[in-house]
Amino acid sequence: MRYLIVLEPTETGFAVQVPDLAISTYGETLELAKQAARQAILINLETYREVGQAIPEKQPVEQHLESPDFQDLLFTYVDVVDLVHKLAA
Repeated sequence: MRYLIVLEPTETGFAVQVPDLAISTYGETLELAKQAARQAILINLETYREVGQAIPEKQPVEQHLESPDFQDLLFTYVDVVDLVHKLAA
């Protein structure tokens, strides 16, 4: 499973958003920002599972790409396949 993340360069690193899960986080480098996003996604998905709520459905990528909130920002995906398997265990 992959989640789209939005990266915004800052003076000290990268602000990160996971729009499908309403997550915001940060990393000093691109790789640290992606790691922070993966960790935040894991915590978010675990919380949904623990409280018995359904995980929000992903929106079409085009919706995020066309959003004025994300104009001129960087987009990439983070792979959470291993994280999802941990949740099932």
